[in-house]
Amino acid sequence: MTHKESQQNTNKDKKSMLSSMVLERIEQITPDSKWKFLCMNYFVWIAWALSVVFGAISFTVLLYVGTHARFELYEATHDTPLSFFAEVLPYLWIGTFIAMGSFAYFNMRHTKCGYKYPMWQLLVSSVLFSVLGGIVLHIFGTGHLIDTQLGKGMPIYKSLERTEAQMWQRPEKGRLLGVFSEMDDKDEMYIFIDADAKKWNIQTVELRPDDRALLSSGNTVRVLGITTDSNARQFHACGVFPWMFDDDVSVKEMKIGRRIFIERMYEHMEKGERIQEFEKEVFEQNSDTPFKRGLCAELSILKRMKF
Repeated sequence: MTHKESQQNTNKDKKSMLSSMVLERIEQITPDSKWKFLCMNYFVWIAWALSVVFGAISFTVLLYVGTHARFELYEATHDTPLSFFAEVLPYLWIGTFIAMGSFAYFNMRHTKCGYKYPMWQLLVSSVLFSVLGGIVLHIFGTGHLIDTQLGKGMPIYKSLERTEAQMWQRPEKGRLLGVFSEMDDKDEMYIFIDADAKKWNIQTVELRPDDRALLSSGNTVRVLGITTDSNARQFHACGVFPWMFDDDVSVKEMKIGRRIFIERMYEHMEKGERIQEFEKEVFEQNSDTPFKRGLCAELSILKRMKF
């Protein structure tokens, strides 16, 4: 037998062994019932639908935070708008939205006809359904409800309201959050209860009448100023602004609040410049004459806002 004939026989033996192995495997396969495949297909579609729903919930909370973050006073708490939004962004919901979009794509891919469509179409369609669902939920205020209720019910959850409260309850930075309690014995100082249930004596000599009215209204307010004595809890107020988390405040209302805030700050800025000029004149005439400057003109925020 030649070498060529020997090789041919060897190949025939290999084919015969492979055929036997395939037949043996086929004989071991038992067909499944149709209902099993239907149940698997329905399960994949249900999983896809749930992932889209949770993606819509994530997106509606993102919409709520993006449109209702209290940007109007961002200079009071941060150096730049970017640093402000970096703190208020709900990273948990961003991660959830991305995860749900990926999960929706995975489930769609494993449906009966999912293999026929390219990856980008499946991914875009899954994300698009979540986005549209999130917009619909946002119209009905679902994002506000979810974020607020989770913040109240879960101490570890950092809602938008809780994030903003932590920004404003910073007396060492010249920011207080709380409510008016009463006037002091001399009827000069406002007794203020902050978010930590501590009492503060607030000096209002540099406040506008409408700021004093807002401060004494009994509503939760934000107070911007300077802590003059941390031990005695003495606070010099330069501006009072509504908290606005009790109601679903519109973007238009926040823009109005920003305009008022900028007006207040520029008033203090201009007043400080006028006082500085007047101070020079007084000391040029009599260097022994005491002169008291307005504290609000020394706010660090004015240096950031000055063009």
